[in-house]
Amino acid sequence: MKLKKPDKHDKIRLIFFSTKESEIRQFEFNLRRLVFVTMITTAVMGMIFVGSVTICNNLYQDNTNENLRKTNAFLKDQVVNLHDHIEKLNEKVVLLEEDTEDLEVLVGLSSTDSTIQSNAAPPLLTDEVFMAAMPLDYEYKTDKMAEYLNALESRIKHALNIQTIIEDKFIQNKKEIKRFPSIRPVEGGRVTDGFGNRRDPFIERVKHHNGLDLSARYGTKVFAAASGVVEFTRTRYRLNTGYGKVVIINHDNGYKTLYGHLANITVKPGQKVERWDVLGLSGDTGRATGPHLHYEVWYNGKPENPENYILN
Repeated sequence: MKLKKPDKHDKIRLIFFSTKESEIRQFEFNLRRLVFVTMITTAVMGMIFVGSVTICNNLYQDNTNENLRKTNAFLKDQVVNLHDHIEKLNEKVVLLEEDTEDLEVLVGLSSTDSTIQSNAAPPLLTDEVFMAAMPLDYEYKTDKMAEYLNALESRIKHALNIQTIIEDKFIQNKKEIKRFPSIRPVEGGRVTDGFGNRRDPFIERVKHHNGLDLSARYGTKVFAAASGVVEFTRTRYRLNTGYGKVVIINHDNGYKTLYGHLANITVKPGQKVERWDVLGLSGDTGRATGPHLHYEVWYNGKPENPENYILN
């Protein structure tokens, strides 16, 4: 048996029934119309889908572009702020280098000093590197800015290294200053007889005087002119001979000082003393016409004029 092919006027009938109920429902559809409606519906849904995708994509692109614009504006502000910080840092580095140069002069260092030459010199900042830090719209050379910052960091490290050397030199100089005979060993001691050739009152002839005679009442405190170690003391002496009771201090820098005609001595050989420590009391022991202090300064085995060292 052959099935008859439905023509264009054929209809499709759908019958709905239930085994539990007697009611029957049926629907008839024109096949051609059903196909047409289906195609139209599919096309409309496709258009709606494509349109929705296009709209969503455009909205996404607009949102992305807006985010990129905000990000770019933020980054631009950050670069401008970075440039300002670089300029301020450069100003501070310049001040640091100027202060370092002043300190070098203060402690007596020079560019030829071996301790400074041992440090690597900081790199020079070329115009290209410097201009790279200048913000020009969106054209930033971040690699050059990084090079500029690295150069500033090297300059800072170099200056700090030199300041460490300066600090060590200052401590060394401070120790040297403490060992430098620079005070009058008796308070208010007036020079009654100077350094050099003079007429010796005991032999009435010209003789070289290796130190100063400073006026001091009997029992006046005698101070160490600088820090050092007591090298020699003499408590036994002959009347009217030599400097009587004597103290000699070795300052361990080529300098030695001598204190003569003392009435008594309060230090011992090998004892460490500081500037202004009391060594004893003034007197007139030895060959002296009256109470006073005989004071000598020796450098590398030769007598020096003590007046050239007294600062107070």
